[in-house]
Amino acid sequence: MIRSRFDSLSLPTQQLLSGATAGIGVLLVAVAAGVIGGTEAAAAAVVGAMCTSIVDIPDPPDFKPPGFIAATVFGGLITLAIDLSIDYPVLTAVIVGATSFVAAMVTAYGRTTLPLCMAMILAMVFALGTHNPGAVDWTLEPLQRAALVAAGGAGYAVYGMIAAYLLEVRYKRLALIDAMQAFAAYIRCKGQLYDPDSELDATYRVLIERQVALMEKVQTARNLALRHLSDARHRRMAAALSLLIDAFESVLSSQADFWMLRRHYGKSAVLPAIRDGAGAIADLMMEFADEIRSGKPSHSAELLKARWAEIAALAADAAPASDDAAEAERARLELNAVIVRLSNSLDLVLRLQRAMRDKAEAEAVLRRINPAAFLPHRPYRWRVLLRQLRWRSPVLRYALRLTAAMLCAFAVAELMTHFFAHGSWILLTVAVIMRASYSTTKQRQKDRLIGNLLGCVVAAVALHLLHDLVLLALIFISIGIAHAYAAVRYRITAVAGAVMALLMLHFLNPMQENGLIERLLDTGIGSLIAFVFSFMLPSWERQSLQDRIRDMLRANRQYAHQTLRLNQQEQTYRLARKAAFDSIGEFAGMIRRISDEPGARQHDLDLLFRFMAANYRLTALLAALLLMLRRRRAELPPVETDKRLAAASLRLRWLLGGGDRAEPVSEAEPLSPSAGPAAAALERRLREAEVIARQIHDMAAQIRTSDTAAQLRKVRVAKA
Repeated sequence: MIRSRFDSLSLPTQQLLSGATAGIGVLLVAVAAGVIGGTEAAAAAVVGAMCTSIVDIPDPPDFKPPGFIAATVFGGLITLAIDLSIDYPVLTAVIVGATSFVAAMVTAYGRTTLPLCMAMILAMVFALGTHNPGAVDWTLEPLQRAALVAAGGAGYAVYGMIAAYLLEVRYKRLALIDAMQAFAAYIRCKGQLYDPDSELDATYRVLIERQVALMEKVQTARNLALRHLSDARHRRMAAALSLLIDAFESVLSSQADFWMLRRHYGKSAVLPAIRDGAGAIADLMMEFADEIRSGKPSHSAELLKARWAEIAALAADAAPASDDAAEAERARLELNAVIVRLSNSLDLVLRLQRAMRDKAEAEAVLRRINPAAFLPHRPYRWRVLLRQLRWRSPVLRYALRLTAAMLCAFAVAELMTHFFAHGSWILLTVAVIMRASYSTTKQRQKDRLIGNLLGCVVAAVALHLLHDLVLLALIFISIGIAHAYAAVRYRITAVAGAVMALLMLHFLNPMQENGLIERLLDTGIGSLIAFVFSFMLPSWERQSLQDRIRDMLRANRQYAHQTLRLNQQEQTYRLARKAAFDSIGEFAGMIRRISDEPGARQHDLDLLFRFMAANYRLTALLAALLLMLRRRRAELPPVETDKRLAAASLRLRWLLGGGDRAEPVSEAEPLSPSAGPAAAALERRLREAEVIARQIHDMAAQIRTSDTAAQLRKVRVAKA
């Protein structure tokens, strides 16, 4: 547990590499501008470089130019507009509002454009800060300053593109390592389900959180590892990622009736042995991640294969604790299936190792798939923005909410000019706290307050103890740290940002002594404004609940359709699998956000979690069915099996809300017991899938009823 708490602080990680790259880039721009144009030129160029560095996130090199260009152009234009209007507060307010609105609307293109939104806001805040009462009296003309800001952004953009190409392999490697570590954490948690002493419901919650974290890491790795596959190193990493997802599917398919296993094998040594064996697979994955990082070979896994053979022998000798022969046989088959699937995941992990070490193995993996089909598209088209120009759009509501909050912050800063030398800090606090999601806004408000308090303490100690040259270096270190943790742990970013701002203030205006207190007061005022305006035109997460439910059911229908057939098309199946796995992660994130919203009720949240857990069990069971069909296909009668799978697929489609008819789809005729043990096992799994799908069907109806009742309560309260 201690290790997981500090994983984001350990070296190396994508975020810290990205932060170090950004810090060095800003430093180089500052030095170059200072040598060429002096202190004022360096200060202006650094602003442009910092704004452009915000969009320099771990991404493929060909994704970076649009963000770099937009940040550079907007940085220069916003600076020019603020400088020209600064003597006319009403006109400046119009520019503040327009910039805030456009910056928020940019988020319509997705999470990847959030950095551009912040780059625009930061350019505006820096431009306003240049004209604070306590600021240095600069001699640059507006056009000169804007040109230098744009030049600093362009200089960083050139540096950023060079760094992106030079570090592409490194970023891919780190993304793969992060995904492998998340997979190890998932396997370890999965093993806890076989521990007779663990609490099942609590472990399930943690397991789904681990899956969400894993899918986020896998998506990041996909974006990087599945591009530019001309080089053998790149192809090996792409193959390793593909096998990692296959191994995850195999572990997912080891889902079992844990209550039954504990009832029959709770007093034997086999369940603790499975738990420890799963932990050993996790240890092997961590060792191999270290091998990819350091080049030090991991230990041989032959002993681990022997260990799983011993677990299989232990299971064969263990007798189910039941007098019912049928129940005992079912428990025995369930236990054996778990061992086979976890052993299969070990084989896939070993194949992953071979793919990273052997070009031929990697090529064999990549021949099965088209990597480009798994990459996200980023269509920066005008119609994406135009679709958001409707009253119910969460993006438009966020844009209006942020604009109103920023205008309020600007008005407060103008009214308190005589008391605050850096009123622009209030605007910055509002901008970094307010998000489209109330839950994120609430968390960032807390992180901002705590982070600024800690940052002020660090800055005070540094100013008292350190030489100016060290303080100057600390500014650029703080820039790198703030950049590294912006999307990971915002509290650390807030600490680093406070240190950077206060140290820059020290160099720009050494005579000012109340910077620490003012920073805290500005943060408090900005946090209060952000909190108040978070209730303006709210777009609550629960308002999109039914859409998210439909998305998850649709993904599971497609996954079931691709799974329940004897002949799967590999590419189509993998895309359906990706959508099903991703939908669970998105739904889990939605539940977390709903839990932070006002009026959230625990029994509603419990229902949502049970609904998500049922969908998780269904995807796990479908994964198990796929593996069964592939491993035991020769034992199944083809005609009868095809007919039964088609009927099961139609039945599941209706239960999951995708039927073409209003009336229920009747249950299909089961496979004949005379078809053999493989057919009997298949029939049992299909029946289990139908039972879970029925539970999902009933819970979806219950959620709709509860959601409608909640809406009616809100209407009655509004009328009263």
